[in-house]
Amino acid sequence: MSEPKFATRAVYWLFLLPLLTLQTAFAFTPNNHLNKNHFSPFQTGIRIAGKVTQSGGAPLAGATVAVKNGRQSATTGKDGDFTITVPDANAILVISYVGFTTSEITVGDKTRLDLILQSNAAELTNVVVMGYGTQTKRDVTGAVKSLKTEDFNRGVVTSPNNSSEGKAAGVNVTSFSGEPGAPMSISIRGPGGIRTGNTPLFVVDGLPLDNSTTGGASDPLSFINAADIVSMDVLKDASATAIYGSRGANGVIIITTKKGRAGTSLLTLSASLGTSKMARALPVYKADEFRKIVPEIGGTLDDKGGNTDWQKLITRNALTQNYNMGLSGGSDKLTYYASFSAQKQEGIIKNNTLDRYTGRFNATQKFLDDRVTIDAVLNYSATNNVRPPFGIGEA
Repeated sequence: MSEPKFATRAVYWLFLLPLLTLQTAFAFTPNNHLNKNHFSPFQTGIRIAGKVTQSGGAPLAGATVAVKNGRQSATTGKDGDFTITVPDANAILVISYVGFTTSEITVGDKTRLDLILQSNAAELTNVVVMGYGTQTKRDVTGAVKSLKTEDFNRGVVTSPNNSSEGKAAGVNVTSFSGEPGAPMSISIRGPGGIRTGNTPLFVVDGLPLDNSTTGGASDPLSFINAADIVSMDVLKDASATAIYGSRGANGVIIITTKKGRAGTSLLTLSASLGTSKMARALPVYKADEFRKIVPEIGGTLDDKGGNTDWQKLITRNALTQNYNMGLSGGSDKLTYYASFSAQKQEGIIKNNTLDRYTGRFNATQKFLDDRVTIDAVLNYSATNNVRPPFGIGEA
């Protein structure tokens, strides 16, 4: 009869001991919590909420918020908001984002932190456009030259090609003549193949232009206002141009144009005026000198008594006028940019003018919590080129 009682008591203590142990653990938890240097498994830490923005108030989505020398980290949402749990008040949060200066802040007694990151221009120059995306310069094995707005040629610029002329090694920009609107030849690292020509592939805002219609017949970028260009990236060798296949055999020039920025409305106006003249007149005889030299060389002179300087009569000091206007702005979901330019260029030969008008509008709309983005781009270009009559006997 004693064996069943002993078995019952054994089972009773078997269930009772774990409960006593658990009660003992909870009994010591409050005392351990008083020690700030001890992080108990039963503690939940300090929950911090906040928002990360850039100067101007625009939120930074995708910024990283991490505990220094810890494992806790969080990523900001579309509105720049974040929540993170830190072990104690002495924790240091490290906030980082590509193109912005990394910031560190001690939590202290705060439960909410609103942070502003400053842009870092030095880091932005380390990113170049490659194909349909971006890569850092140290990861690019081929020869790539990046030109930003501040690198472009100053003064009166009549074509986007003039902006980069002489700025990139191995890129030759040659005008066929000094006539307004004259075709321009662009070659990268010398002539290409006999059948493929020399013209590189132009990619404007991710859209490749057909080389067959942008070759030597005219300026391939005549529909773009030079003031609308943000950057030009020149891809020179095979590894950089591989994504475009045979179309990039003569190199690729990637052009990125301006777009609107959320939270900022900006109106820009610019105007320029330039003059040009014949650098050196052709060395011909004056009328009296001509009358003297013809008989000396045995010629017969039919003298009608004329004394006209024909070079001076048909040439002039030409003016070039440029007017540009741009309007940009938008919100978190919709950004826009619109521009219009008017250019009037006179040739040094009378009755030779080029009137060019270009308009551009682009908008970016985000849908479904930024999962879908639609870009719309409209271009307008009109050119009126008046050429003087060069034929014999024409008036």
